[in-house]
Amino acid sequence: MRVDALTLRAVADELQPLLAGTRIDPVIAPTPQSVALCCYGDGQKRWLLLSAHPQLARVHLLTTKPQKLVAEPSPFVMLLRKYLENSRVHAVRAVPWERIIEIDVRHAGVDEPNITLIAEVMGTLSNIILVNAERTVLGALHQMSQHVNHYRAILPGHPYVPPPQQTRALGGATHPRVLPDAVTGADLLLAAREQAPGEPAWRVVMSQIAGASPDLAQEMTARALGDPRAIIAPDAPDALARYEAVANAAREIAAGASSGNWQPTALLDADGNISDAAVIQMKMWEGKPQRPYASVNALLADYFAAREWRDALGAAGGELRRALKTAADRLNKKLKLLRADLAALAEADRLRREGELLLAFASEIPAGATSFTIPDMGDGAGATTIALEARLTAVENANARFSRYHKMRRAAEKIPEQIARAETDLARVAQLQTDLDLAESLVDLAHVRAEIAEARLGHVERDAPAKARKAPKGKPGVKGKVQPKPRLGGEPLRFTSPDGFTIYVGKNSHQNEYVTFDLGTGGDIWLHARGVPGAHVIVKSGGRVVPQTTIQAAASLAAWYSQSRNAASVPVDYTEQRYVRHMKDGGPGMVIYSKEKTIPAVPKAL
Repeated sequence: MRVDALTLRAVADELQPLLAGTRIDPVIAPTPQSVALCCYGDGQKRWLLLSAHPQLARVHLLTTKPQKLVAEPSPFVMLLRKYLENSRVHAVRAVPWERIIEIDVRHAGVDEPNITLIAEVMGTLSNIILVNAERTVLGALHQMSQHVNHYRAILPGHPYVPPPQQTRALGGATHPRVLPDAVTGADLLLAAREQAPGEPAWRVVMSQIAGASPDLAQEMTARALGDPRAIIAPDAPDALARYEAVANAAREIAAGASSGNWQPTALLDADGNISDAAVIQMKMWEGKPQRPYASVNALLADYFAAREWRDALGAAGGELRRALKTAADRLNKKLKLLRADLAALAEADRLRREGELLLAFASEIPAGATSFTIPDMGDGAGATTIALEARLTAVENANARFSRYHKMRRAAEKIPEQIARAETDLARVAQLQTDLDLAESLVDLAHVRAEIAEARLGHVERDAPAKARKAPKGKPGVKGKVQPKPRLGGEPLRFTSPDGFTIYVGKNSHQNEYVTFDLGTGGDIWLHARGVPGAHVIVKSGGRVVPQTTIQAAASLAAWYSQSRNAASVPVDYTEQRYVRHMKDGGPGMVIYSKEKTIPAVPKAL
């Protein structure tokens, strides 16, 4: 879905009656690229999101208060708080056929709006700008000097200059694009004659009509010609009539927008998930599964749910991801060297045999010889030529081989242990990488950061702990009461199965440890995605037989909270908790288990 001029107009039409007169308080930054305003009115709190994300820029209401990824507010957010908090929304409007929404705000005791918040939804050039009544820039999410943008500067104290007007190339000159409600077939045909041969009609439409995004241009073509990718040859006899039909479709869509005739609709994929969305009924979606919405804002909230959050969360975890990759590369290199050393130990037996042969034939080896050939001993090895150090006697050459042999044998006793330790460390790194992939909040990231620091993987430090509150003066603490320490890794997830059984899910290594060995008891059912890092899942049996429907539901959770969550089906092992034990020298949550059964599970959350 592209948030185009038509979409923003639909959003503004809905926001105006909902937000006019509401009081703004507070202003927060859910992600580094967005701000959210809490608009209170009619006894309701409505959260309005404005995003300048390069791929996900948009404006719409949220269904709930957004999570905050940004711990400390930026200077721009502080500026918004200064000018917007405790002010009231006066009006919300979309600039006609432009990807711009403006929100007029007035302070208490002021009749006319004196502040305007402008959201420019323009892909990589998206921005959020605050201006005063004189349209002077007070601040912007992305400030820009004229050294970067020669057309306009977006800096405090500079006059606000709107983005450049949409233009079209025609007859070797540049002209303003035609508005959708005024376009004619002749306009389009004239432009088509300057296009490359075989260019689809929707590209001609997009290049000539103001506000026509690729989706909207294809819809106009589909309504007129039945095919969104139809090609109209400019020299065809019916070219003018066909382009006039496209112009009629454009005017029809413009008329619907003017009357507020919005029909928000979601396009569904085979699994019933939203794959695309539009604010009008789309002719080119005919015959495909769709879901109508009563609200444009609700449609956008569902379509974009968590997309920008996941993107920003991934960026926030970049340092941790790099540390884990570095640790994995180092351990893989170490394993390669250790295995090469282990393979080289086959040389030890050759050295021992050569030493024994040299001692057996010592009397026949002349002094200063650089090699000696041992005749066939009848053991199947045939004649053997042994290289010698000319400066050493035969016995000294033999002893040198025995010395190297014993040194390699001593190393052989340590290498398998070192390999096992490196493999365990590599498994812990893989589990931490999965923990990072499953992180859904700043708290989750903090837990992963603490575990990486605890495992001493890379130059990662724990987040600074919150300062402890001092007891009020004159009120000594109660004796015998000790404040409990916060649980490492946080609290695990808790679900209830269709049969009423409690299911616990760990989302990181410390939670896995707690779920398995503190919450789990001998007769409970323990589950884990087979062969990949992921969550430990416990089904509390309470002494009852756990039905297969609950085991299947728990298996789906184990698959969802694992490295294989994007697979169509995941094998999941399950056994009784009594058969799960700690892995030797393993980190938190690293276990081995026995007497397991395996079932396939579709990854999904309850």
